[in-house]
Amino acid sequence: MAAQPIPRHECDHSEPRRERGSLRLSAFALRDGSVLEPAELAWQAWGSPASPTVIVLGGISAGRDIGTWWGTQCGLGRALDPTTLRLVSIDWLGGCDGSTGPRADGAFPAIDSLDQAHAILALLNHLAVSRVEAIVGASYGGCVAQHLAALLGTRLRRLLMIGCAHRAGAWALALRHLQRAGIVAAGTDPLARREALKRARQLAVLGYRTAVEVDQRFGDETPQAGVLGWLDAHAERFVARFDAESFLRLSASLDAHACAPETIVAPTTVVSIAGDLIVPSELAEQFVRRAGPQAQLLTLASAFGHDAFLKETDAIARILRDEIAAEVAK
Repeated sequence: MAAQPIPRHECDHSEPRRERGSLRLSAFALRDGSVLEPAELAWQAWGSPASPTVIVLGGISAGRDIGTWWGTQCGLGRALDPTTLRLVSIDWLGGCDGSTGPRADGAFPAIDSLDQAHAILALLNHLAVSRVEAIVGASYGGCVAQHLAALLGTRLRRLLMIGCAHRAGAWALALRHLQRAGIVAAGTDPLARREALKRARQLAVLGYRTAVEVDQRFGDETPQAGVLGWLDAHAERFVARFDAESFLRLSASLDAHACAPETIVAPTTVVSIAGDLIVPSELAEQFVRRAGPQAQLLTLASAFGHDAFLKETDAIARILRDEIAAEVAK
């Protein structure tokens, strides 16, 4: 697969080098039989090429700027430290950032979590990475990480998944169906679609948390100053950088995700979040049973639900250090 990188180096005296580029994927075949021509994969590699490679992948609104959306875990002195690791990340295909996504007319094929994994594999080959120390994937990133782990085989030393499983849960499928239905019902009017995208994001945020956390946080406040204002703020931030077509593609990609845990040979840690509405613990347990003796399940109790990987800073940092940093130091 031909690739023409366009690197841009961002260096300063306070942190290791960040290399950013766009990898051209010529005639990139998708799982549904469609072909993207051309396709561009925007990527970032943070840290020395001589350091162990760790791939970091987040939710559908996350991207290659891991210090922005996961700065609590990625950065100098953090659990994933670019002074000792080379942190590789991407913007999602089908998203609204640097990688190829829906055109203005919305003409873009279905994108699968397996397609994302094939794109990252092409990037690793382009970067001449023969061995991957670890893949850390949370939420949608964990879905992609599973496929990538299977593709890498013995090239991967360790897989760490947070808040994801081998398939979508029924509750999450139903919630995302309602989110997308509202956007589709808005038709082609830009303002109507923007408002529908706001409602979709607000529904998503409620699904990412638990009723206990929301009640504890806002129970004593007036609705507009409390929970409704919180939802409005989330919606405004989201629509300022995301678009409806990208949301539709990536939301559907979550629904379609299917991976056979038996195909992963690397030692695997699955972090399940008690109370997660999006990925119930039962699905994480199924994944571990099917993956076999090289897989282990860690359960994190958190009122934050699915968002625990973003909000439970200390607990997630301990897991990352135990599962990734400590292994690298051996």
